Amino acid sequence: MKNSSLILISLIILLSQTSCERKKDSKINFKDFNISLSKDEEPPLIFELKSENETQYFVENQPKKWNGLTKESEATIRVYDWKLFPHNNLEFEYPRTYSFEADLSITNDIWTLSGNDFKIMVIRPIVEMKLEEYVDEMISQFGKSNCSTKKITKKINSSELNGIKLSVTLAGIDLELDVLEVMDKSGKKSLLVFQDSLTDSKENSKESKSTMERMKQTFKIN
Repeated sequence: MKNSSLILISLIILLSQTSCERKKDSKINFKDFNISLSKDEEPPLIFELKSENETQYFVENQPKKWNGLTKESEATIRVYDWKLFPHNNLEFEYPRTYSFEADLSITNDIWTLSGNDFKIMVIRPIVEMKLEEYVDEMISQFGKSNCSTKKITKKINSSELNGIKLSVTLAGIDLELDVLEVMDKSGKKSLLVFQDSLTDSKENSKESKSTMERMKQTFKIN
């Protein structure tokens, strides 16, 4: 299966990457913006402009008027630290620095958000696939002797998701994958995968901790 192969390939990339810590930021309401995306489109950046003790937010490539400012007004602009993932009847904020990839095929729709040490995958099988079958495919890719599994329940915001934790040791890298089953309000199932490259002391990366903290505040199933 293509998506499990992608995870194996990413293990090689992790050998040359370093961790990146995301700073905390105040939340904005993404529903205030008119953002409409096709399934393969990357969420836009949000820009924060401050002037004369007022703050307004602008969506990348989306025109917006700011009335009331004089020509002599000074403005400060910064990029908002988070993007909103809106696909597959899921919503959550993730770091704006993560790369975005959409692989839409006749067998799976796969969205991949990649940081330096942490990766989020949203997988919608066109033909329903059991969580255990997906994990077994990954084990066959990594090699059974390199893997161990256990059942888990993970609470993300108000949702409790059941799944399997897959621990992998390969080529001197310790990798941890939480594979969770998600059912949206229409009854359609998909998989949510969190992949973390552990530290030398086999602890979760700083990047995974800050990203998961944000997800626990913003995750929503539609």
